[in-house]
Amino acid sequence: MADLLLLTLLFYFIQLPLPIIVGRINGVPGSYYTSSRDEVIKLPILSSRLIRAHNNFKESLFIFIPLSLLSIITNIDVVTAATLWLAARVIYVFLYSIGANKMRTFFWVVSIICLIDMGIRLFKHTL
Repeated sequence: MADLLLLTLLFYFIQLPLPIIVGRINGVPGSYYTSSRDEVIKLPILSSRLIRAHNNFKESLFIFIPLSLLSIITNIDVVTAATLWLAARVIYVFLYSIGANKMRTFFWVVSIICLIDMGIRLFKHTL
């Protein structure tokens, strides 16, 4: 489970610079990214989508990381749900970036179901 948690954090750091890379390719000046960003500029659509996808991923991490750590501490197997969660999150980012809204939402729901499954498995072992 620890390796899956580390892969999740690696995905976080891979996803982090993607909006900047896309923005730079599409003409957003590098000085914008090193500024305080007080001035609002129009970002490329793909950059904006990647930012929103990353923000959504951060919201999901808030639940995934504690559940993962609890599973490691209590030695409760949630690896299948956690693996499916990570796969769904990776697919979600790709689908968000290409604008496939219905499929994106499907994979978001899958990831939420995985988190719920992880939580239920942990809760059942505390009773």
